[in-house]
Amino acid sequence: MELSYSNTINVPQGFAFARATDFERFEAEGFGNLAPFERRSEICAPEIGAKWRTAAEFQGRPRRFWLELLELEEPGTMVLGNKSVKYDVEARFEFTETGAETTDFTFRLNAKAQSITGKLILQTIQLARARIVKSMQADFDAMAARMEAAYQAES
Repeated sequence: MELSYSNTINVPQGFAFARATDFERFEAEGFGNLAPFERRSEICAPEIGAKWRTAAEFQGRPRRFWLELLELEEPGTMVLGNKSVKYDVEARFEFTETGAETTDFTFRLNAKAQSITGKLILQTIQLARARIVKSMQADFDAMAARMEAAYQAES
């Protein structure tokens, strides 16, 4: 299963990347519909291998899962993932400078089932794809608006 999103954010690339990789803030506030964002490893971000436990509501119930920082290349790429017995999930966040104060943001989620249980989970998610995409778009649009507001406040 693949999901993607792209948008232009009216802030410099370094600013957008710094806000998107503010792991201390995620641990304190969560991210969009994901809350709490609890660190679950001795490794602290921004080090590769840092892990968090979080949850998202799906079909009226909170679904818990963990995320691991798999890749971090300043100022353009961050990859979070979850590789388990049930499924292999990779979320890639890319920030590309298109101007002095303009950044293209792209998000790609790729999920593969590793078991029968994982296949059932992904099939259920696929059935709710339109609602999930709408929620994802709202979260990322809100993230972009927060970045732009914070940049304007600092300028």
